[in-house]
Amino acid sequence: MRKFLLIIFVLPAIAFAPASQSSVQKQLKDYEVFEKVLVTKEGRLDLHQSSDSMYLYLSKLRSDLSEERDLIEQFKGYSKTIAKLGCGHTQIHPTQALLQEWVRQENSLPLDFVMQGKRLYTNKLRSDDYDVVNMKGSNGKRIKSIKGNYEILSLNHKTVPQMMNEISPYISSDENGIDFKYHQVGQLFDFYRHISDPYDADSIAVTYVKNSDTLSTYFKLGVAPINSINYRLQKAAAADAIIQKEMGSFNIESSDVGVFRFRSFTVCSGANYEQFLERSFRKIKSREIKKIVIDLRGNTGGVMQYALMSYFVGNDIDLGRYVVEKPKKGIETRHIKKRNSTYRRHKWMSRVQRFRIWTDSFEDGIMRSEPVDESLVYDGEVLVITDEGTFSSAAMLACHLKTLANAKIIGRPAGGSFYRGNAGTIIAVLPNSKFRLLVNPNTFYSHLESSTNPFEIKQPDVLLEPGYITPRKIEDYYIDAAIESFK
Repeated sequence: MRKFLLIIFVLPAIAFAPASQSSVQKQLKDYEVFEKVLVTKEGRLDLHQSSDSMYLYLSKLRSDLSEERDLIEQFKGYSKTIAKLGCGHTQIHPTQALLQEWVRQENSLPLDFVMQGKRLYTNKLRSDDYDVVNMKGSNGKRIKSIKGNYEILSLNHKTVPQMMNEISPYISSDENGIDFKYHQVGQLFDFYRHISDPYDADSIAVTYVKNSDTLSTYFKLGVAPINSINYRLQKAAAADAIIQKEMGSFNIESSDVGVFRFRSFTVCSGANYEQFLERSFRKIKSREIKKIVIDLRGNTGGVMQYALMSYFVGNDIDLGRYVVEKPKKGIETRHIKKRNSTYRRHKWMSRVQRFRIWTDSFEDGIMRSEPVDESLVYDGEVLVITDEGTFSSAAMLACHLKTLANAKIIGRPAGGSFYRGNAGTIIAVLPNSKFRLLVNPNTFYSHLESSTNPFEIKQPDVLLEPGYITPRKIEDYYIDAAIESFK
């Protein structure tokens, strides 16, 4: 399964060029490409609503785009339509031009915002933003008083959950759950706040916590602090590039607790990974470890972890299904980007599935645990740490561990589905707006029957909602909480 794509956008340094509008003809051309790619390459349109409903949403979008719309309105239309699918992998991404339009409107607070978990915090402003944001009068003194990492309780008299409810229709998530949407907007909160509910006043009330005091003050609006935002986004992109190359780690803590940390499953397959798993479980056996923690915080997925599950359930256990619902065709639209690893993987998986069907070994995509040394199959206690960033194959692993290995969950509810979703991301670019459309030709299913309440199963046995934690202390906080939960 292709990992959910983390895209980092660098805001333009110059953001005051006049906004441009596409003609209706160009808007409709974009729509035609959007509809064609979605219908022909999205695994299933009817996972969470009927196909007829989805075609109705598409018809409404086409009608809306039959009138002149600026870039922000176009983006909102596409985002709202895709979000109705209820598939977090399937998204539309903004462009430099769109972000430039947001900044150009000068309708932002002079603060940099970032999410940690489901809480919103200020980020320390860089001094080179003092020439960018509105520093006139008392605004400047108030801006300089924000030293960073103060929790935001409300903006414009709206709490963070209230603002997220307004942002929610424009963000994709599995089963339309709110948890993953917090993760999605974490680095660009103010952009999504703007497109969902632009401010209509000259100054806005901000209520925040400083030390143990709750303070409320007004800030005048202006240009967003683009230098601080750019610096933060670049750091996040660099960190993510490192995470995607990690195979995971295993350590023994407090002498009797084994801890697996997986920040991504992008490269967690193949001979080297299988050797890592075998070494880890041999160590678990030799040290007689009877308590294991599997930390999946922020893991947005990658390869499905059927191999790892084999060490918990043994061989030939039903783990669900994985199907390429929309295999590669001979000729596909030129708007799909084909010279990349994601499309090459799509071609390869399509060929493998065709061969399995031809040899009568496909079995409708049923996936089972794989043979491992039976003496290494673990039968002790398992605890899984999840949060809103636990998605795709990481959420599936949490599901399998909970339901097949009697694992307990601590942290916060996983962002991804425990039941099913579309995955296997490939990318198309709309010809005029240049929006990046992420579609998913594969469909995965867990071993569970569908539920009328897909969120109930993900609720943690121990809920952790800490205040701000400095990055160097986050890992220790969650591991210590997990070890304490065993007691």
